[in-house]
Amino acid sequence: MGNRIAKDMINLSPPVIRVPFEFAWGVIPANIKYGKEYRRSENLLKESQWWEYKQHDEYQIFKLKELLEYAYRHVPYYQELFKSINFSPDTFHDLDDIQKIPFSDKNIVNGAGKRMVSDLYKDKDIAVSTTGGTSGIQTRFYNEKGAYGKRELPYINSIWGRIGYVRGKSKLARLRNEILPKGKLWSYDYKNKELIIDSYHLSDENIELILNKLSNWKVEFLHTYPSAALVLCDYLKRMRKEGIVSLKGVLVTSENIYEGQKEEIEKYLGARCFTFYGHSEGAGIAGWCEKSDFYHINTEYGYLELIDENGQVITEPNKMGEIVCTGFNNKVSPFIRYRTGDYSSYCDVQSCPCGRHYKLLNDIKGRWLQEYFIGKKGNKISMASVNMHNGIFDHVRNYQFVQNQVGECIIKIVKDIEYGEEDELKILEELGAKVGDSLSIKIDYVNEISRTKAGKQRFIISNIK
Repeated sequence: MGNRIAKDMINLSPPVIRVPFEFAWGVIPANIKYGKEYRRSENLLKESQWWEYKQHDEYQIFKLKELLEYAYRHVPYYQELFKSINFSPDTFHDLDDIQKIPFSDKNIVNGAGKRMVSDLYKDKDIAVSTTGGTSGIQTRFYNEKGAYGKRELPYINSIWGRIGYVRGKSKLARLRNEILPKGKLWSYDYKNKELIIDSYHLSDENIELILNKLSNWKVEFLHTYPSAALVLCDYLKRMRKEGIVSLKGVLVTSENIYEGQKEEIEKYLGARCFTFYGHSEGAGIAGWCEKSDFYHINTEYGYLELIDENGQVITEPNKMGEIVCTGFNNKVSPFIRYRTGDYSSYCDVQSCPCGRHYKLLNDIKGRWLQEYFIGKKGNKISMASVNMHNGIFDHVRNYQFVQNQVGECIIKIVKDIEYGEEDELKILEELGAKVGDSLSIKIDYVNEISRTKAGKQRFIISNIK
């Protein structure tokens, strides 16, 4: 309560008063600022990340049983569901027992509305949240006010800490979805001790100024979208300015990072590219390791399953399946066996040089169905199939694939100054060789590629139902 009052005072004060308050707030360590729940998770993660496999399983069984009992006693939707399938939390003794419970998804959550809310919480303590609607449907759900700081942040800090980031101490710049006042390319967030950079005006002239600011301010970590990082890389490549930025890490989130892009970012921004998987609903989280590019599933945060197209649980390695999450941290509106629309597979080797014993995932594809073209015969062609690494887009500033008809694809292209007829022929020839007769490809030249309201760029826009 005290933290909330302090933040309200800061936000409502005029700038001459607010800035000193924000500066003072930013100096307070996270474990003090976000209270005992933050400290509890922080202390747990320091120990639990080094647990043996058996300890992780035992913890998840305990947390799942606790969650199911809680949902049955306090959440109307789950009371009705469990009774309808004749399920009692008392019968839960093993991880496989979770399979007795049907899946949920965004349509079920939206349909249930406040029947998903625990009877232990009053309206004044509840925050309404929505997902970004990347797949065309926004999910509306509920959580406790202030939950991000005390429940989500300890996990993010722990994951980013694997490559040396320390919140409040490391110099971080954020190039994401903040819209700054007209004429401002950056501002300083005193509360979070971060440099905020406008991502909506990344012209060559502005990129030069931004890169100089990163260098002069001696930024250590850049938190951004992969697409925004690649805009910076493209500029550095074209201007032959590789090496002018020296970072410790590039923290890319909220978009898929495709094959070849990690290497591009690391080459031109000169630092480890690092990411984690999470979602607005807060039911599952997994982060890259400092020793590999596999994802460690955080067992303390929730229980994660992979299911095939028939809804059967996947246990074997390298078989792609939809990620299904059961979260431990949202007691206002629990997500149990929630289908995320994201896809991954288990690694064939479940041991990591770092010494942690979390289960390992391979690459994660967000909102998988949005990542496909549909060919003339109904065949699916993935983004990876057309994500070329042989230089055909060297003279292209930006591009995006759009599909309005089965078997047809449009490439929206923003041309660079050196782009010519030869580039067009090369792109059509190389992509045509990839997809064959199953997809007709046309080029549409545009001045810019539109972004979502959150400032993200989609690589594939599919308008096929």
